[in-house]
Amino acid sequence: MKIVFKSEDIQEHTYTKEYTDGYTVPNATGLFEYQGETSFNGIHARSHRIHVDGIFMAMFQATHERSFSHVIESDFPYLQMHFELTTSGCVYKPKARFEPETNILHGQHSLLFYPALAGELTYLRTPSARSVEIELSLDFLRRAYGNDLEQLGRFGLSIEKKCPALMGNRSFPITGRMKQILAELRECPYVGSLKKLFVTAKVMELLALQIDQMMAEPPVASGLKKADVDKLHAVRDLLTQNLHAPYSIEQLARMVGLNRTKLQEGFKELFQTTVFGYLTDCRMQQARELILTGSYETIAEVSNLIGYKNHQHFTVAFKKKFGYLPRELKG
Repeated sequence: MKIVFKSEDIQEHTYTKEYTDGYTVPNATGLFEYQGETSFNGIHARSHRIHVDGIFMAMFQATHERSFSHVIESDFPYLQMHFELTTSGCVYKPKARFEPETNILHGQHSLLFYPALAGELTYLRTPSARSVEIELSLDFLRRAYGNDLEQLGRFGLSIEKKCPALMGNRSFPITGRMKQILAELRECPYVGSLKKLFVTAKVMELLALQIDQMMAEPPVASGLKKADVDKLHAVRDLLTQNLHAPYSIEQLARMVGLNRTKLQEGFKELFQTTVFGYLTDCRMQQARELILTGSYETIAEVSNLIGYKNHQHFTVAFKKKFGYLPRELKG
């Protein structure tokens, strides 16, 4: 079982990834992990990979000064949970016309299945890429559902019929709880068998959250047109790219061609949060990551970096978001 990655313009991105049957780990603890770092041709990346029985998880932090692509092929059915946290996103285009494309952009997640991978995977240009890919064996999913994948509706039936599918037919917004679990996985303090139990439990929880969100009835639409949806996505991108000095509502509305009301109401409907709420969430997530690097002597430095002039306002916002003070992370 393997996936072959080929890149015409970046030879260092040509490699083969091998898989064991059922994604089992051939050691006593059932856990294997390693970290790597690469830097070439405008692409700088660090990865932390954790392999437990039935699960391959890869956490990436990277800078892509340009977009780049792989041609990928697998010789086995492929099931993946994918989370694009701070990246511009990635796009998978299968060679077969009848197979669905997978587009996972900033702040989105997807649960996808392909009977075999055969197509082009493109990672979009981004100054700050943070994503998580969790590959699951089909045995793992079947055990979780007592060998009754019909509980997953059309997605489960597609797996059984070996037909490609995206659960919910699209990507979905990453929720606050999902972000919290992904952070817990990244910062897991355990080792050995205890870490295996922890990772397996957190992945199961993430999977449950994905499935619950994707199988829920969609909200009643308020008549947003595709053109308006595209403009609202552009607003979100503008906010993400300008966390330190964000645009005002009036500036955003003028830049994308929406009136203030449609911008505010449409943004809340599409992303389940307000413009200010989204901006604050992104700032707090970035602040948390900066503090955890240990590169800053004071919380005030981090506060300034993410655009807060008043450090007390930053502390209040941080505690409201995470439930603890920022200085507690430095202990």
